[in-house]
Amino acid sequence: MIKLVPIDAVKASDYNPRRNDEKRLALTEMSLRKLGFLLPIYADDDGEILSGHQRHTVATRMGFTQIPVEYVSGKELGERKAVNVLFNRATNDLQKQDTCAKIKRRLYDMDIAAMTDTLPDIEPDSPESFPCVTGLRRMDTVKLAKLNHRGFDTHTKQLAKSLERRIRCFMPIVVGEDGNVINGIGRLQAAAEAKRKVVPCVQISKAQEEFASAMLNLLSMDFDMKSTYADDLRYNSFMRERNTRETDEAGNAALGDGFFKGVFPKNRGRDFCILEGAALEAWRRRYGSCVVDFGAGKLNNTRTLRKAGITVSVFEPYFVTVGEKIHKEKSLEIARRFLDEVEDGRKFNTVFISSVFNSVPFMEDRKQIAVIAAALCYPGGMTVCWCQSNKAPQFINTKKKYVTAEKTLTFDLDYEPNTIMGDLGNHPKVQKGHTEEEMRAIFAPCFSKVRRLELIDKFWYMEVEKPVLDPGALAAALDFEFELPYPDGTRMGLSQRAREAFEHRLGIKLPPPKGDVTNEG
Repeated sequence: MIKLVPIDAVKASDYNPRRNDEKRLALTEMSLRKLGFLLPIYADDDGEILSGHQRHTVATRMGFTQIPVEYVSGKELGERKAVNVLFNRATNDLQKQDTCAKIKRRLYDMDIAAMTDTLPDIEPDSPESFPCVTGLRRMDTVKLAKLNHRGFDTHTKQLAKSLERRIRCFMPIVVGEDGNVINGIGRLQAAAEAKRKVVPCVQISKAQEEFASAMLNLLSMDFDMKSTYADDLRYNSFMRERNTRETDEAGNAALGDGFFKGVFPKNRGRDFCILEGAALEAWRRRYGSCVVDFGAGKLNNTRTLRKAGITVSVFEPYFVTVGEKIHKEKSLEIARRFLDEVEDGRKFNTVFISSVFNSVPFMEDRKQIAVIAAALCYPGGMTVCWCQSNKAPQFINTKKKYVTAEKTLTFDLDYEPNTIMGDLGNHPKVQKGHTEEEMRAIFAPCFSKVRRLELIDKFWYMEVEKPVLDPGALAAALDFEFELPYPDGTRMGLSQRAREAFEHRLGIKLPPPKGDVTNEG
């Protein structure tokens, strides 16, 4: 239920990824002055804003003393952050390929002055300034759907469904004088498919329609995922429960593609639920008998290789249990055992980084992993990387105007090329498709030879040799990777232990940490 509450009853969250700029804040003020609050602000029970930060800021400047708010109950911090991201996409009628830069260009190409010249100003705090309260009405769903069905789109519908499921309330639809949807076409489609008899609507005048459409669908601040959401994207990179390997009758898991495509490019993982015989010998000749599984996920590949007699050292910072909960203590146990094995000096023939860079959110993070891989296989070993290319279907499909299933619900990000966000409303996760140039850029500083780089089934398969040891770069990489964040606000806390293990292994002294590195593990 939407309520009018004192404006200071709600407060901004400190994690909203939107970056304010004065030009769009001025447009937000124009929107409130000419249209009022067509949609409410959404906040949790404690008054923390989930959607509507900019309108709250501008309304405060304008002298509003009350604002319309709908409260969303029972959300922990992680859930609030996920819902905040979902609001930032589901409120506007946007396609998945509509990046911040694209909609900003479309907005700035419009003649806003011409749209608003004839619209009278609305006095703050007047009944007319709160149309989502004073003008809210229920309209027949079937009639609206028949009138607007040509605008139906699966992507916006799935966003609307996901948001409603998360906040357990229905955001009003904004309609024009003739019942044409100005904002909320996905909400209408979801309601029609759910066979709801009526939907809450805010109806505006014909004179307001063009301006309202621009403000509701194109006025959106830029995402700043690298500041307030960087750590969330890092720990949300964990392997999802649905990503389960095929198993044989005995329960042996299929081997991941990145562990065999370099030798058997035409085979499938199910061919290697058990790695044995001639296949095992060919595998050993290529990769050796002592390897690292860096970013091991659920450890399925590790178990398959160990059953074949391969010695495998494992690093997985985000080991997940049932319910997609990161098991921090198990993750730390895995990391400590890994560092013990690093320290004991065993010779790693190959370091596998398989399907890891798909979900590592930032280029600088991937480069840190490459530095550590070089130190692990130094001086004569090899690193193998397997990751999605920019030609993978999800990076092609996200540019198209349809989506066939909710599991593919994604949208484009523009802080890096070929970067999308999915798993909206749960644990927002970045997926990255790499170009050949990006692959080379990741490994060039720490390996002097690219033995192999080719596209196999839309994935890059890369082998790099002749690792370069740079103590300063290694120190920085260890301080980063072994202080990764966790959802509870702590960090791995193993950077000092990692330094000791690698110093002992390599017979070197690493430079001291830059700044404070807190050991919380």
